[in-house]
Amino acid sequence: MKKKPSSNLDILNDSYEGMCYKKALEFLHNKRSDEEYINIHNDSGKRNTLAWPELIKLREDMDLYRKYLLKFSLLKRRLVLMNEEIIGFSQQALYEKYGISFNPIARFIGKKRSGPRAKAKPKIRNIETNVDFNKEFIAFIALLSRVPIDWLEEEIPSEKWCENYFRYLPGSRMKENEFLEILASCSSQKSHDVRGIILETEDSEDIFIRLESMNGGFIIELFNKDSPYKDILYLLDLVKEFDIKTGSMQTVIPTQVNFTIISQNSPLKIINPPEFCLLQL
Repeated sequence: MKKKPSSNLDILNDSYEGMCYKKALEFLHNKRSDEEYINIHNDSGKRNTLAWPELIKLREDMDLYRKYLLKFSLLKRRLVLMNEEIIGFSQQALYEKYGISFNPIARFIGKKRSGPRAKAKPKIRNIETNVDFNKEFIAFIALLSRVPIDWLEEEIPSEKWCENYFRYLPGSRMKENEFLEILASCSSQKSHDVRGIILETEDSEDIFIRLESMNGGFIIELFNKDSPYKDILYLLDLVKEFDIKTGSMQTVIPTQVNFTIISQNSPLKIINPPEFCLLQL
C-alpha cells in the first residue's frame, strides 16, 4: 500500500511538478546535464511538448531563477524563455493572436524550420517576423519574458537593466489619454494581451510600462531603471479611479525591482504573478 503523503512537500515531491523542479536543481548544481534536464520535457516522439511547471516555482525565487537561466547556452536559454510558463502564451496562441508562426520560433531556438505555413491574420496585432530575428520579434519576446533583450541575443548577457528595446515594439509610444482608454477597455476584454508602452508625460520624460491585460483586469509594471519615485506617484495618480493593489516584481537583474499595479474585476479570477510581492502604500 502506497504511503499517504504527510505534508504539502510530500505531495509536491510525488508530482510531475516536483520531479521537474528536482531535476532543475540537479541541473543547477551540476548533477545533470542541460540535455538530460531538457529531455525530461519530451514526449514519446522526442518532441519538447510537455509542460515546464517548475519554471513557475523557480520564478518565486529570482536569485535562483537568474542563476538557472545563466547556466544555459543562448539557444537553450531561448528555448526555456519561450515556454508558456514564462511568456504566458502557447505557440498556438502566439500564432493566432500575433501572427507568429512556428518557423521563426524554431529558428530562434536553433531548430530546423518546417515547410511553409500561411501567415495568420492576428486577432490582436501583427508582430513582424519576416526577417530572421529582427528587433521587433526579439523585443516582443523580451517583453513577454521580462528579461533585458541581450539575454536573448548574447551567450553571456550583461547584468544591467534596459528598456530601450521598447522603441522597436509597434505602436508603443502614446499619450496619457490613449493609455487611460486602453486601461478602461481591459474590463470588457476577455483576451490575454501584453504590450510595451512608452508613456509621454507632461514634463516630457518617458515612462516605460509593461501592460498585461487578462481576466478583465490588468498588470502595470514600471520598467524604468530603478523606478524613480516621481514616476510611481505619477502612475498612482493616473489610475486612482481603478480598484488596485500595489506591489513590486523582482527581475533577473538583482538591482532592478519594478513597481507594479494590479487591478482585477473578479475575485474568482485572481491575478497574482509568481514574482509579485504585495506592498501597502
